[in-house]
Amino acid sequence: MDTQQQALLGILGGMGPLATVDFLGKLTRLTPASCDQEHLPWVTASQPGIPDRSAAIKAGNDGPGPYLTKGVAWLAAQGVRLIAIPCNTSHFWFERMQAASSAPILHIADATIEELRLSSEPAGAIAILATRGTVQAGIYSQRLAANGFELAAISEDEQCVVDQIIKDVKGGQVGPARDAMRALLLQLAEHGVQTVILGCTELPIAHLVRAGDPSSGVQAIDTSLALATVCLRRLGYLA
Repeated sequence: MDTQQQALLGILGGMGPLATVDFLGKLTRLTPASCDQEHLPWVTASQPGIPDRSAAIKAGNDGPGPYLTKGVAWLAAQGVRLIAIPCNTSHFWFERMQAASSAPILHIADATIEELRLSSEPAGAIAILATRGTVQAGIYSQRLAANGFELAAISEDEQCVVDQIIKDVKGGQVGPARDAMRALLLQLAEHGVQTVILGCTELPIAHLVRAGDPSSGVQAIDTSLALATVCLRRLGYLA
């Protein structure tokens, strides 16, 4: 690849900061490069001060909207060819963000479904693990249903576990989050769930299944990894 002609990726991050770092690491590890010059160039705007997206959706307010549209507009002005946002709940404002950006924005749920279709494992019954705002907005459920996938609901108690896992990762308590995730996957498997969508970018950080764990029988789709993979595919780094 001509390093002078490499496409620039724009990343709107900080939601949360650790999830953004995780996404950047995935981009780097996935890139088929043998030297610095062959890696993907990107510019990241990290905006941890954006109001809580899930709380805004639940309350019916637009607090995050102006921050998100300003962020993607700034990235587009830097000459990026594509924008990725490693925060699932922010995609509630996707249409407004796209209207504010001259560069295309890759929807994280579309990237996830693309990777789900390429998986060698059958999806079966799919449970969506995400913030309450993402669930309420139907960010995944609407697209999955439209593409013919079978959805499995999770209980209120299970959603409370997801809420706590996300909170723990954001607070740097990754160990307890991983223990809770392992137990949750085992419980969901017992309920017939075959696939889970890790529909918050904190959740993949908590998903560390050890060899031999019964919970490893549940296929987990890492939305952050899917977003990184499809970004690289769109920009010509992966087939």
